[in-house]
Amino acid sequence: MGFSLRSVLVIASLATPAAAECPVPSDLADGIATRDDTGGVTVFRAGTVPGEVTETTRFEDDTGFFVRSTGGLLVLESYDLESGEKAEGTTVESRFDSPGEIFPVAEGRTAEVSGTEVSASGEETAVTVLIESGLMHRVVYGACEVQAIPVRMTYDYAGDRAEVEHLDYLPEFGISLFLGAGDLGGAPDIYRILDLYKATE
Repeated sequence: MGFSLRSVLVIASLATPAAAECPVPSDLADGIATRDDTGGVTVFRAGTVPGEVTETTRFEDDTGFFVRSTGGLLVLESYDLESGEKAEGTTVESRFDSPGEIFPVAEGRTAEVSGTEVSASGEETAVTVLIESGLMHRVVYGACEVQAIPVRMTYDYAGDRAEVEHLDYLPEFGISLFLGAGDLGGAPDIYRILDLYKATE
């Protein structure tokens, strides 16, 4: 069965840079960062093609994970990080049919996209993602106030609805902040974003 790597978080502690600046959309080229209440620091950067986003999350013990996605929502590639480097045998890749059909993300919309998830060992699993968006609202992350569209993503692996993710999509930046996940029908584990700021490194 497949899984979303963004759901696997390690409790640690990292500090936010002093006097951090609130980001503007152009900062995505050099990095926009968040810090959550587990201590994880995630840096978002623009990918190599339009609409693609990379996320690098690190913890105090120098573990973490990397995610490459379309619009910060559909994960195309992910892997673990150990000592700041890609951990061997942890890469998961996903190939979706017509992923562009769900963008731009709009309020109060439901869309579904199907594809195949490929594990590091080459095992392929059919996956369908149901994407449901709520109404845009203002959210405050630390000292920064932004517009966000709440998004609920339900993953169906070969007919088994295994997981529901909750994210805030920030249309101004084209990124999605992971808020938590859980089993379908169960209470999700929710993470709180404490800070949103312009990355300094």
